[in-house]
Amino acid sequence: MSTANNTSYWLLYILAILTIICAGLLIISLRQNKFRLLNGILANFSVIFGGITLIVTVELLNIYWLSTVFYIILIIILVPMAIIYSLLGVLLLWNAFTVWRRESHTLGNMLTLVIGLLIVVVLPIMQLIDNRFFSHQTVGLYVTLINPVIFYLGFWFLAFITSFIITRLYRPKYNKDYVIVLGAGLLNGKDVSPLLASRIQVALDFAQKQFDKTKRYPWLVFSGGQGGDEVLAEGEAMATYAKAHGAKLDRILIENQSKTTYENMLFSKGILTKQNIDLTKGLFATSDYHTFRAAGYARLVGLNIDGLGAKTSRFFIPNAFIREYIALLANHKVFHAICLTLILLVSIISFVVGNGIFL
Repeated sequence: MSTANNTSYWLLYILAILTIICAGLLIISLRQNKFRLLNGILANFSVIFGGITLIVTVELLNIYWLSTVFYIILIIILVPMAIIYSLLGVLLLWNAFTVWRRESHTLGNMLTLVIGLLIVVVLPIMQLIDNRFFSHQTVGLYVTLINPVIFYLGFWFLAFITSFIITRLYRPKYNKDYVIVLGAGLLNGKDVSPLLASRIQVALDFAQKQFDKTKRYPWLVFSGGQGGDEVLAEGEAMATYAKAHGAKLDRILIENQSKTTYENMLFSKGILTKQNIDLTKGLFATSDYHTFRAAGYARLVGLNIDGLGAKTSRFFIPNAFIREYIALLANHKVFHAICLTLILLVSIISFVVGNGIFL
């Protein structure tokens, strides 16, 4: 056996072991908590190491038809991803136009517009200016500082997306004592919006299915206070809507003081405790893109429960995910600030040493 083959087999063994370790840790992590970014990180590394393991295995086997089939499948997967990546700015601007026509013109609804303009307009202009007006060393420093930050933000965004996909594979058991339905803004200060209606409906559907299977209808806790532009509390409007759409009247609880998702969970927990309801046998219902962050707040107040996600309109998904991602970063801003500071320090030191500055 040649030295090259020996090296390849050792690489294969190492990659296989890394894949098994990451997959095993992922299983353990999922059993502990289905809603955390660590799951996404471990899943991504499992896929990366597993994919490289497959490539090395196919190369070592050196079977023509197997190699052909494998690389055709790989091309089918990678080409669409490359096209989407190359057209990302245009796709974001197209989405921004759709959102602009169909939603309110708030800052939160214009995230795809901002990022799309950044990719399509700002970055090309900056590259043009760099090449014409700045020295090679200045441009090198700029790239040295910017690229690690982009990689860092991309790493966590991919972890968030993968974590979300994993949670969507989860199907709760029909043995729950309660479902907390998280509020959202009311239309005209009093009417349930389509987004809020979808949250209520996913809770009603689960409650009815559980009743059909077990004859146990869970308590429905409608949680949401009264905003400054609302004439009644969201929890009360939600309860009225639910009653009109088939909820059992004697299984409804209203929480009408909360202003944030954290308070939704905290105040709902207080109501459940007063009713002597088992806190371990519950769920919360919200929009699908919001389940991940909401689960974090639930655990923060001592509710170890998972979420039911109501489907979001397809055109609104990019904005929703970007907004949730920014919110997740903000929830751990000290950690990310420290990590980014360390990354930038290492990048600057590497640049200085690599270019012989100050020597």
